[in-house]
Amino acid sequence: MPVIYVALSAMLALAIAASLMIGLKAYSPLQIWTAFSRPDASEAAIVITNLRLPRALMAPLVGAALGMAGVVVQTLARNRIASPDTLGLNAGASLAVVLASFALGVTSLPGLSLAAALGALAAGLLVFGIAAGAGGLSPVKIVLVGVTIAGLGHAFVEVILTTREAVFEQLLFWLAGAVVDRPISLVANGIPFVAAGAVLAAILAPALDALQADDTTAAGVGVPLGLVRAGAFVAISLLTGAAVAMAGPVSFVGLVVPHAARHLAGLRHRRQLIVAALVGAIYVTLADIAARFVIYPSEAPVGAITAVVGGIVLLALLKRRAA
Repeated sequence: MPVIYVALSAMLALAIAASLMIGLKAYSPLQIWTAFSRPDASEAAIVITNLRLPRALMAPLVGAALGMAGVVVQTLARNRIASPDTLGLNAGASLAVVLASFALGVTSLPGLSLAAALGALAAGLLVFGIAAGAGGLSPVKIVLVGVTIAGLGHAFVEVILTTREAVFEQLLFWLAGAVVDRPISLVANGIPFVAAGAVLAAILAPALDALQADDTTAAGVGVPLGLVRAGAFVAISLLTGAAVAMAGPVSFVGLVVPHAARHLAGLRHRRQLIVAALVGAIYVTLADIAARFVIYPSEAPVGAITAVVGGIVLLALLKRRAA
């Protein structure tokens, strides 16, 4: 196992431990161990097992899913500023969750997860379909269409929630972009979707290595372009949809993490996906810890932290391109 995997895994373990220990009230490693080994009705045991454990598991899972989705999105778009956010996938997943709850009465966790995945897939197909119909899949065109679709998706969500206060109150839980006060059952329901998306992305990794050059080169080495793109769409949709279903739209993780993954792992997608999963997990876990203190004693949504960092990174990338 490469040293980078070991180092990142150790960092992730420390981040998860810190997530369990740090908050409005700090707990020692001994209290954490006691809460899991000899659970009782004490305040520490209840807070650690019922409140902190779900978010300590959900944050890395969401980060890993969005990190891997970002890698595939940027390769598919051949654009380093593409992400599930800028391509409208998060907005599509959010809109699908709202519509499923409002129009179909879906309330189950698996149902909402499936709706989010289908919404992300529909948004991705719409973006690439419009871009292809407008003269070709150029990287700039894909991002411009994606940003437009994202804006429309968020607008529709706001219209529905504004006109239906009952739906707004019910779905505020999903759309805050946070991992606080989430039940651990969301993690259990999200794992199969993330695992399926990760396995599919790993299977496509050799083809994605060729696809990152251009279509002619990829086709020349035998890559079935249509099949690979379809599989990539499904993988991105599963990963993004699962993340949105668990934590709501956590912004810009899929933009920031792939850049770190390429720097640490190189351009081979098999290694890049593993590193992106680990970096994404660490990133969102640390962002969740930071969110507990930025407006202390209240908490900010983790999506607010990742949005600020992602916005700064996006501006830096745009400035570098313009230079």
